[in-house]
Amino acid sequence: MKVRERWPRFEAVGATALFVVFDDPALLRRTLLRELDDLPFPVLVDRERRHYTGWGLQRAPWWKIWMDPNVYRVYGRLLQAGERLTIGGVDLLQLGGDFVVGPDQHIAYARPQTRDDRPPVAELLRAATDAAGGD
Repeated sequence: MKVRERWPRFEAVGATALFVVFDDPALLRRTLLRELDDLPFPVLVDRERRHYTGWGLQRAPWWKIWMDPNVYRVYGRLLQAGERLTIGGVDLLQLGGDFVVGPDQHIAYARPQTRDDRPPVAELLRAATDAAGGD
C-alpha cells in the first residue's frame, strides 16, 4: 500500500484516509491486509456495496480484466519487483476508485478504476494538498 508508505506527508496536510471494502474482514486480514498490522487509517466494510454504487464504482466485464494483456504486464512487473500477489477478495471484477474529499465535504478528486490502474500516490497527495488550501 503505497499511500501507507507516504502517510506522514498526507498527515502533514491534514488528510485522513478511509478504505472501503466489501469482503469479510477475516478474509481481508488473511489476504490483502495480512502484513499491515499497523494500518494508520480505518477500514469500512460495505458488504452490500452501497458506497460503491453511490460513488459510481462499477463491476468490470470478465473479458476487460482477464483478456487485457496490460493486466498481465502490470502483474509481471510487480512480481519482478519482488511483490507477493494475493487474491484479496471474492469478487475480482468489482472495480474500486480513489477519491479526495475536501474540508468543505465536496469531492476534490475522483478517479474510478477501469482496470488495475491506481493513480500515483503523488497525484493523490497533490489533490489532498490542494483541497486543504496548501501549496
